[in-house]
Amino acid sequence: MRTITKIFNNNIVNAVDADGEDVILVGAGVGYLTSKGKPVDESRVEREFHLTGVGRSGAFRVLLEVPYPVLHATTRVSEMLSKTYGIELPSPVEVGLADHIAQSIRRIDDGIPLYNSMLWETKMTYPNEFAIALHALDVIHAELGRKLPLDEAGFITLHLVNAGLVGDPGRAMTLGTTIRALIDIVREDLGIEVDGSTTASARFLTHIKFVVQRLTRHRVHHGAADEYYAALIADNADLYACAERMGAYLDSTFEAGVTDEEKIYLLLHLITLRDEQRRDAEAGTTAPAPAPAPAPEK
Repeated sequence: MRTITKIFNNNIVNAVDADGEDVILVGAGVGYLTSKGKPVDESRVEREFHLTGVGRSGAFRVLLEVPYPVLHATTRVSEMLSKTYGIELPSPVEVGLADHIAQSIRRIDDGIPLYNSMLWETKMTYPNEFAIALHALDVIHAELGRKLPLDEAGFITLHLVNAGLVGDPGRAMTLGTTIRALIDIVREDLGIEVDGSTTASARFLTHIKFVVQRLTRHRVHHGAADEYYAALIADNADLYACAERMGAYLDSTFEAGVTDEEKIYLLLHLITLRDEQRRDAEAGTTAPAPAPAPAPEK
C-alpha cells in the first residue's frame, strides 16, 4: 500500500510505499478529496515518476507547471512507445518531453513557433526514429486535438536520441553539423538550395549522408576513374570546384580522406541538381528559395 505524503494539486501527489520509496503519482483526481497520510486511490493513478538526484526539485516544478492534459497526453505517448516499439522512457526523460510539448503548444498559441533548422538532417540521419516521433505526434493530436508542426517530430527524435534510447547522439551531432556545412558550400558556390524537397536534392542529401557515415567509420570508397570522368570534370569545372571544396571540408573534419572517386560522385549529384534547377527555370516552376537557416548559436 502506498501512502500520500504531500498533495500538490488534484492531479499530482507525492507518496511512499511500504519500503519507504518516494514516488510522484499523476492521474485525474488522484489528489482530490484526500489528505496526507491516507492511502493512495490506485484506480486514479495514470503514471508514476521516480525522481532522484540533483534534478529532482526541477522535475517537481516542471510537473506542477505542465497542464494536466499535456501530462495525460505524454503518458499516452509513453505507453505507445513501450507497447509498439519497446522503448521505456525514464522518468526524467518523460518529464522533459511533457515540458517540451507544453512549451511548444504555448509558443504556437503565442504566435512564435520554433523553427527546427536541423529537421532535414535529423530526418535523414534517423529515418526510423523520426517515424516513431511522427507516431508520437499522432498520439498528441488524438489526445489534445492539437496538430503540432513537423518541426516537433525532429525535436522529439532528438529527445529520444539524446537520452540514449535510440540511435547514437554523437553520430547525430557529427552527421547533422557536417551535412549543414556541405549544404552551405553548395549554396555559396552554386546558388543552389538543397532542402530535400525535390528528387535530386533528396538523393543528394542521401548520398552525402552515406559519405559522412563512411568517413565516421573510417571507411573510404574506391572506384574507377577513367577518361570519361576527366571529360566530365573539364565540362563542369565550376561544379567540380564545389565538389573539391566539399572534399576539403570533409578532409579537415575526418581522419579518413575523401578520394577523387568520391568527389566524382559528388560532382554527378551536383550536375543533377543543376540540371533540375535549369529545367524548373525553363518551365517557370522554380519555387522561391527557402529562407537561409538561422546561424548556429556559438
